[in-house]
Amino acid sequence: MKNSLPSLTQIQKFKIDEQRKLLSEQLELEEKIINNIKMLDAKYNEEKAFALKNPLVGDFGIYTKRYLELRQREQDNLQAVRHRIEEIKDIIADMFKEQKTYEIVDDHRRKTAQQEADHKEQNMLDEIGTNAYIKQHDNNHEGEKNV
Repeated sequence: MKNSLPSLTQIQKFKIDEQRKLLSEQLELEEKIINNIKMLDAKYNEEKAFALKNPLVGDFGIYTKRYLELRQREQDNLQAVRHRIEEIKDIIADMFKEQKTYEIVDDHRRKTAQQEADHKEQNMLDEIGTNAYIKQHDNNHEGEKNV
């Protein structure tokens, strides 16, 4: 499991990137739909102005009905895309939380391993110091016995 955390973090980053791509696509689609609605509105206003100037040409009621149907379809599409955008944002937020958890656990493991290594090194240095002290102390006592 020690080596799997960095792998899980990398996999999670890849998954987040994939979700970001999906989000980008949905945002582009949202913009396209908004532009379609604006174009529909502009075209409707042009036709309305033409119908006011030329009341005997064509049936503006049928055009209005068709316009409203198309506009409603675009509004429904926009609502669906915005809902999908929110879903993707929630997924990304959850993925970031999961990735952060992996990073915290990995960081904790590295710190624990470093502390253990530091502790072993300190014990070794203490043992060397103790042995040197004992050896020095024994040499001093042997010198006193010889005098």
